[in-house]
Amino acid sequence: MRAYVQKHHGEFTNINTLTAFLGFRDKGYEVRFFEFHEIDLLELSADTPVAGGIPVVVAALARLGIAVPELSSIPSVLESFAGRKVWASTMQQARNLVAEGASIFVKPVPADRKLFAGAVFREFRDTIATAHVPPEYPVVCSDVVEFVSEYRAFVLDGEILDLKHYKGDFRVFPDVRVVDNAVSAYRAAPAAYGIDFGVTTDGRTLLVETNEAYSLGCYGLTPIFYSTLIERRWHELNGTI
Repeated sequence: MRAYVQKHHGEFTNINTLTAFLGFRDKGYEVRFFEFHEIDLLELSADTPVAGGIPVVVAALARLGIAVPELSSIPSVLESFAGRKVWASTMQQARNLVAEGASIFVKPVPADRKLFAGAVFREFRDTIATAHVPPEYPVVCSDVVEFVSEYRAFVLDGEILDLKHYKGDFRVFPDVRVVDNAVSAYRAAPAAYGIDFGVTTDGRTLLVETNEAYSLGCYGLTPIFYSTLIERRWHELNGTI
């Protein structure tokens, strides 16, 4: 078995690729490292999972003729768990709403998560960090909700492997019954994915978003679990499970 793990100037790109390496190594894989510019030189197949940033994994899958399906940040079947209005928009429409006095949360579409950091826009100065984003660029908007803590559930074949804190007060834990119900309701889910929940100032546990497993923040998940998620989703996208 062989797996590829991205590096940058000879170093792990972040804790995620380090964790993936440790997991694949412990699972018995021959791990080969590569730099982004070497993606076209890799000996890829359906059985060679790739761990790296989203553009890297998408490029690797494209080499195998696979177009990655877009995973909705909040699938329609889970809208009731969000506890707020969520809608597709454009950057210009979001800017216009702010100019009219609205406060909204804006983030990139899932395919371009790194374009800018999701943020609350309450006034013009809040939009300055997105000045490089074209007006017609698609974004996801939602009503503003104040979360005091946020956790990620890592899901494999419909079962939650673990919950990891990644933002806010770690002492404020989500209602696991809500998390379980959301995972159970998401019957059309990928074989492996992440799903984030936040606890609001008034104590509600709400869905933040879902995330693809092929390139996912590990937030302290054990290497074996983390590499298994990447492996499982890679095989699913390649049609080998």
